[in-house]
Amino acid sequence: MTSRLDLNALILFHDVVRARSINKAALALNMPKSTISRRLRLLEEQLGSTLLKRGARALGLTESGQALYRRCEHIVAELEQANLQTAQMQDEMSGVLRVSMPIFFIGWVSEAIADFAKNHPALRLEIEAHNRVVDVAEEPFDVVIHFGNPPETYNPSRKLAELPRSFYATPRYIAARGMPRAYSELADHDMILHQYQIRDRIFPPLQPQEGEPRPPSARAVVNHAVLVRELVLGDLGIGLMPDIMCRQDLADETLMRIPLDWASPPLTASATYLARRYAPAKMRGFLDSMSAYLQSHA
Repeated sequence: MTSRLDLNALILFHDVVRARSINKAALALNMPKSTISRRLRLLEEQLGSTLLKRGARALGLTESGQALYRRCEHIVAELEQANLQTAQMQDEMSGVLRVSMPIFFIGWVSEAIADFAKNHPALRLEIEAHNRVVDVAEEPFDVVIHFGNPPETYNPSRKLAELPRSFYATPRYIAARGMPRAYSELADHDMILHQYQIRDRIFPPLQPQEGEPRPPSARAVVNHAVLVRELVLGDLGIGLMPDIMCRQDLADETLMRIPLDWASPPLTASATYLARRYAPAKMRGFLDSMSAYLQSHA
């Protein structure tokens, strides 16, 4: 036998034997009798053996048919078990959930992640934190969390939260350089910018007293949100950062919020995953938890 057996034909053979009649099987399966007969003959040709005794009143099995039917019983039982396990995996908060997220995001939601893990002890979280673009279709993750404009993808995305952003500086920087009162006055200050803020064209052009409109000039441009905060804390300039990132710094009075006449668009947090229709409960639950936490702390 050189060709692969048709699994559907084997299951059909099993169903016909159990019905003990092609007519009864046709009614149960809502399938024409001629189609069933043709598929069974093709199966016999493929196996090179007669499987059924087609009597006037009922079907019987040859010796080869009996051996194949026993094998088919195991196949059907395995398929039913696989279907049950798959359904359970979709509905239960168990197994493994693999998540990719930016490094700086960990500090914002570590409490929410810990609470989620405590509430679902049968679920193992595998979280990889890094600072690179991840394609959920190419890498072994169930869900990828990202910020800013979402990458182009054919996979579904879900918006988790919109995080307000403000300008921040240290009291020492403000004491040395003065407090800007309007967005245009940022032209006289050092700015700490994130690469994605430039990529997404967050900042409108400044209109200095003389010369052409231009974006804010940068003392430093970095690709890591934590580094923006560290450089601002080092008195090097003013940075635009999510308010959720600077809550403790405001409480400790190590940073000051700078109110201006221009409000930054919020930072969008999104999640990308493989299939919206078949998203398992554990993934939906994790994203619900992260979204609720971000929105309540934003």
